[in-house]
Amino acid sequence: MAVILKVIRHSGSGIDYLQNMVQYVTDYRAISFGGYGVNYTDPNMAFSQMMQVKAYYCQTSTNPLIHFVISLDGPCDNEAFAVQAAPAIASYFRDSYQLLWCVHRADDAGAHYHIHILLNSVNVMNGRLFHSGPYEINGFGYHVKNVTGMPFRIVWECKRD
Repeated sequence: MAVILKVIRHSGSGIDYLQNMVQYVTDYRAISFGGYGVNYTDPNMAFSQMMQVKAYYCQTSTNPLIHFVISLDGPCDNEAFAVQAAPAIASYFRDSYQLLWCVHRADDAGAHYHIHILLNSVNVMNGRLFHSGPYEINGFGYHVKNVTGMPFRIVWECKRD
């Protein structure tokens, strides 16, 4: 048993991708959601706030976000745990990045309870882009392990338009 930490990078995607994903994590499928550095109760405002940071640092043409999906397993794969763990897991980035998170249910197709984290790729403190290399992702993985008490496995997914 292990928690799966999926890292989704969508290179070549435009700002529409960011706007669509902001709507996705705050829609009816989310059993719980929140965020750091944005107004997470208003998806349009959250999108606007992320775009303001990108514009301030002249980073509007870059990969708009990093999308994490944390699939829970074993004793962690239940609604109560997922709702409690999501903000704790997302807090790893709260000092430097704007983000939204949500919890989605397990489904009949075999999906586990899972947590989505949408990370603005631009650091609010210095304007640098998030580097999603093995060192950074492993650091986040160990944070996930500390929160869940479960080992983790990283899955990389790169999409191109």
